[in-house]
Order: sequence, then C-alpha cells, then structure tokens
Amino acid sequence: MSVFLTRHGQTDWNKKNFIQGRIDVPLNETGIQEAKQLRDKLKDTEIDIIFCSPLRRAKQTAEIINENRNIPIVYESKLLEQYYGEMERKPRSGEAYLSQRSRCATRYPGGESYLDVAARIYPFLNHLNATMRDKNILLVCHGGISRVINSYFKPMENDEFFNFVMENCGLLKYEFPDLPKPDYFEDYKD
Repeated sequence: MSVFLTRHGQTDWNKKNFIQGRIDVPLNETGIQEAKQLRDKLKDTEIDIIFCSPLRRAKQTAEIINENRNIPIVYESKLLEQYYGEMERKPRSGEAYLSQRSRCATRYPGGESYLDVAARIYPFLNHLNATMRDKNILLVCHGGISRVINSYFKPMENDEFFNFVMENCGLLKYEFPDLPKPDYFEDYKD
C-alpha cells in the first residue's frame, strides 16, 4: 500500500514568508481553497487513515480533505513542525536563518536541528512501516517535516535535501521500503 504526504494549505505567514514553526497559525482563504482542491483530487483515492500534525493549519487541511469521508484522523505530535526556537516569527529571508538552514546537526537557537526532527520522524515512520504496510496512509504536516519524510523514502544529497520544497497542499506518494523488522520496533512509544 502507499503513503501519501501533503503539507497544510497556505497561511498568512506563508504568504508573508515568515517562519511559523510551532506558532499555531490558521489557514487563510487561499489555504482553504487549496485544501478543497486537494480533497477533490483525492476523492477517488482509497485512504485508510490520516496522521496529522496537531497544529491548526494541518488540522484544518486534514478535516477539509476528510469532508464526507469519515477516515480516522490521528493527531500525531511527532508530525509537529520543526521547532525553530528564536527564529520563529522572523522572515525566512533573514541572514541568520539562511545561514543556519544548511546545518543538519546544529540546532536553531532554542529549537531543533534537522537531526532532532529525523530522530522523531524516522522511528514513527519505521513503526508505520512495521504495523501498517497493508494500509493507505495520508500524512498531513509541514514544510520542514516533509523534507525529512522525503529523505526517509528517497536518498537525497545535502543540496537536494536543503532545496526540497513541498508546496502548500502538494501531494507526494511513497511506498514503504522493505526493511528488516528489528526488535526496536516493539520499543516505539506514542
């Protein structure tokens, strides 16, 4: 079966190119329309379960996609956007942000690094791989998280990783890799 990945619809902060991170910003009218377009695109796609970030912009997107479908939605904290710490609420064009952005192992001041994000996303995806291979899954999350999810499914060079952009309500489809089932899958805790 398949894993579908989307990013939430547009927010006013996306439009202004501000770093949102964990700031709980709602969809704007464009974002609502984008989510409705994605809902229509997915209307004939079998989806067994939706895992969604608990941030409002992702929740609104998942709920719109799920209109008239009654697919179970699980709000999963592992899918929260990367925490950008002191960089949140600042423009993405700022020199400090751009300098920090290309360093996987360095945490944003007061926030997370990409390695921190991978440390929570990869075990979650491994758990889904071990327990839900027979399901079609939709993940509704954020730009930074989608970059890490994409790297789980597709080998990426550093430049490709940092230049990867998931558009608002874009849609990607993956298949779980064949991984041996090591004992640590049993240790996963929600």
